[in-house]
Amino acid sequence: MTKKNGKSNNDHESSASSPVILCLSAGTAHLPQLMSAHDGLPVWESTASAAYLLETRNVPKSHVYAETTSYDTISNAFFARTSFTDVAGWNKLLVVTNEFHMDRTKAIFDWIFGIDNSKYNLHYLSCDNTGLSDEAVHAREEHEARGERNVRTILSQRYTTMKDVWTFLTTDHDFFAADKLVKRALHNDLSNAASASASSALKDSYGGTKDGQKLFENEGVFLSYRILMQGAACLVFGAFFGFGVLRNRGKYHYQ
Repeated sequence: MTKKNGKSNNDHESSASSPVILCLSAGTAHLPQLMSAHDGLPVWESTASAAYLLETRNVPKSHVYAETTSYDTISNAFFARTSFTDVAGWNKLLVVTNEFHMDRTKAIFDWIFGIDNSKYNLHYLSCDNTGLSDEAVHAREEHEARGERNVRTILSQRYTTMKDVWTFLTTDHDFFAADKLVKRALHNDLSNAASASASSALKDSYGGTKDGQKLFENEGVFLSYRILMQGAACLVFGAFFGFGVLRNRGKYHYQ
């Protein structure tokens, strides 16, 4: 541990070179929403990530943001851009996620942040698949490979403007199209069928557990955060997912 101006760098003191961290995701379409025992309201994935940063790692609150609209990786990217980066002017970004999720994540973020725009400079950093069984990782890798092919060969070719993506989300996406949301809410058989289509191992990959407890801490992610603090200046992650803004120069390579 080193000190600067009499302060420990373990406290992540606020400075112009420190990361701005955007925690992503409201939840997942593959599992029921986590509800707070305190007030009965939803606990977003990004809330859990922000709590880890603020309460456990003492990251200054001025450096942590939470995106609470998205339910999958496409909407992660879309709402991160439309609600945060386009508005805030964050152009140099680091996307952090688990190893099994990285290829599809890169395909999606390259697609969404490359639309109608050349100002974004994206970097990618993967972390270990903490808290998951080998079976869950294998099931998720197969799922991710199919999704990546769909993004590269169909979606990114079909939806080439931000309005196209918005139209896709609001008319075809199960969690954003009004008619699909109504059907999901009123017809329990539809949501049950969608839930049943996913294997138990695949469902496990959307919420790592250890001795029956959901893992919100991901030491691989925090290790990445500490590395970034030494060089560049920004990182973001949700539960197993991350997104960040680099304010300073740094060399990062897709892994």
